[in-house]
Amino acid sequence: MKRIFKSVAVLSFLFATTTVSAQEGTDMFDILVDYITEDQSTTLTKLQEDIAKGEKLVSQAETQDKANAKFLNATKKGKQKKAEKKSVEAKGLRIKAAKYYEKSYESLYNIYKAVLDDATFTFPADKTSADEFMGSAETALQEGSSLLNPYGKLATKGLETTTYTKLKSDLAASKSKFVDAGTNCYNALKLYAGQNAKKEKEDAAEQAAWNQTVQTNTIDGYNRYIARYPNGKYVSEAKRRIASLQNMSSVKRTTSNNPDEGLAYRIQILADKKQWSAKKLQRLYKGNLKIDEREVDGYYKYWIGCYRSYNDAQEAEKALNLKQSFIVCFNEGVQIHVTEAQEIESKFSD
Repeated sequence: MKRIFKSVAVLSFLFATTTVSAQEGTDMFDILVDYITEDQSTTLTKLQEDIAKGEKLVSQAETQDKANAKFLNATKKGKQKKAEKKSVEAKGLRIKAAKYYEKSYESLYNIYKAVLDDATFTFPADKTSADEFMGSAETALQEGSSLLNPYGKLATKGLETTTYTKLKSDLAASKSKFVDAGTNCYNALKLYAGQNAKKEKEDAAEQAAWNQTVQTNTIDGYNRYIARYPNGKYVSEAKRRIASLQNMSSVKRTTSNNPDEGLAYRIQILADKKQWSAKKLQRLYKGNLKIDEREVDGYYKYWIGCYRSYNDAQEAEKALNLKQSFIVCFNEGVQIHVTEAQEIESKFSD
């Protein structure tokens, strides 16, 4: 769906002088601007203008009500009958306004429905809730129209005999239903609009849970992570670590000088996005150990040594006296966290 970004300056102007509430006025329209097509934008502007026309008509009716106050407040039957006749124009204005509301909120509902039909929700439960909101919106539109229908085609003669107080009450209730429909549509789209933020929050929570799991590095901890996040980002890694921990009791210390065999500690002396020449590396490291260059995740990393215990690697790293050096750990050639390496080392059967 083609998206546009539309100024809400027109909307602010339309509602600046009306009695429309904040929810009616801006939220249910503003939220749409990032999702609608150009044609829908034109429809949205038109329906906002029609709602403003309805508010203007109601304002005119209220002005007439003030002029006819002495009749409208009369208690005698004869004067009440005259009041109904005097209020014919005001009644007509209110009915016309109600028709504007009906048409506008039906159009608004159709825009929301088209946007949501095109939306892909990350969380199925939110999609279910959004569908329920849209169902409630449709029901509210139908109820609003039912309240308006008895007055929709009244001629002047019919308006003369229609009780004004009931007409005002029914049309106010009708408008309230239309606004409820718009609010339900807004709530549905708000659920969709919040999907990314909700996903980011859940991802952050999962990352924190994983970091804590790695820190404790236990089979129970990894199982708890998998149970909590069965489709999580680190499920495969958690299973690998469980298998590794389960096999630790039978692991023997490797004596080979090959750093890609068994548990190995190495010293990283440098990581750079640019490859270093042998001459430049010699100026950095003046020792006799072979420098192993490997490209990892877009970086050139330079390692020396192959130690089978963390203490040996630590002593060697201290002797280098290089500010940027640190120990990296591998198990069968795969880099692992130092806590996992030390756990493996603690389980060696010599």
